[in-house]
Amino acid sequence: MMIRELPDPFVQEKSKEPALWLRVRPVLGRIKRRWFSWLEPKALPPSPVIGFTGGAIGPLKKRALLVYLVQALNKSPEELRKAPTNTVQSLEIARALNRLGYTVDAVDWQDKAFVPERHYDVCVGMHYNYGRLLPMLKAQRTINIYYATGAYWQFENEAEAARSDYLLKRRGIDIRLPERLTANDWAQESDAIVALGDGFNEALYTPHNKQVFSIDHVAIPSTPPNFESKDFQGEARRNFLCIVGTGLLHKGVDLVLEAFAGLGDCHLWLCGGLHPNLEEEFMRAYRKELFDTPNIHPVGVVDRQGLNQLGEMCIASVHASCSESMATSVLDTMVRGLIPIVTRESGVSTEGLGMTFREATVEEIQRCVLEMANTPPEVCRKMAKDAYQTAITRYTLERYIHNMEQILRTILAE
Repeated sequence: MMIRELPDPFVQEKSKEPALWLRVRPVLGRIKRRWFSWLEPKALPPSPVIGFTGGAIGPLKKRALLVYLVQALNKSPEELRKAPTNTVQSLEIARALNRLGYTVDAVDWQDKAFVPERHYDVCVGMHYNYGRLLPMLKAQRTINIYYATGAYWQFENEAEAARSDYLLKRRGIDIRLPERLTANDWAQESDAIVALGDGFNEALYTPHNKQVFSIDHVAIPSTPPNFESKDFQGEARRNFLCIVGTGLLHKGVDLVLEAFAGLGDCHLWLCGGLHPNLEEEFMRAYRKELFDTPNIHPVGVVDRQGLNQLGEMCIASVHASCSESMATSVLDTMVRGLIPIVTRESGVSTEGLGMTFREATVEEIQRCVLEMANTPPEVCRKMAKDAYQTAITRYTLERYIHNMEQILRTILAE
């Protein structure tokens, strides 16, 4: 399979559209996204699942409400094998509550119509729908557990603003990310918090709640890498992988692109959210780096086979996000034997098996990439093996299931 690079989506515009329209269109797109997104038709959230008992091992004498993702509670085992990790985690939270003696009602995190019609002994939930239901549940003396799938709202908003300011200072480009999290007191009003991540997020929530627990994300298993045949001596040490979702500025893609544009001997393979309709302003600003820089390869979305091939080609993954819970894209590369090079905010510990940037700057990314490219081959091989072993032993679904049940047991025993 050949890895295909994305073409420049703006290449035909000079002959088709007037120059004034090319300058105005990004501004109109920004206004539409910020102020008129409510006009876009939205799919209805899935219906609640009432009375789930799929994990029961004994009598169920209490009732729990789960506010997360309900799709997994209706999926077959075959469908679950292909489902995203957060979907599977939602199912496992429901099963853990079953094992602890609770019948579970599950409501989607986007279902704004649901109103509790019975008493719940415990609620586990995330995001705005949890916040909407929190006053109702507190009134009936429910034990409320906030499932923090991201950083504390104030930290995330400030981190994104700082990235916008840094971009403006470096290049005079003013891209402002809309605040995705409004001020809220979910952490303060909850009885406990379960925070995804390696401890960084736990520290952000600890000032706001007396009971905060960390839990690791899950790495999706892959074909084991062949460390003996991989070319740690030559080409692999010059190739680096970066996988991102939407929010390219949030994910630090601007920093990574600028860093590699100044490292002609090191190649960047960029996978993920390169969607002109969603990221037009960013992609126009970085059009030269993305589509006219020989050592930068914009790949876009790839399937698992393509990701496996990139894993064989590259030595490390680079992730420069300003705020995460625990970056699953980094775990997906570790399970393919890539060495993680990440920001502390990515939520993945790199001690002994990778690098964590001292600060999120272009110069620091260049320093780490060059250091990795010049690390002796056998040291690279060992780091890659350690990253892989950590992914398949620490970041497993079995560990997640065990840890989640123990955390819930501790909270509900209080």
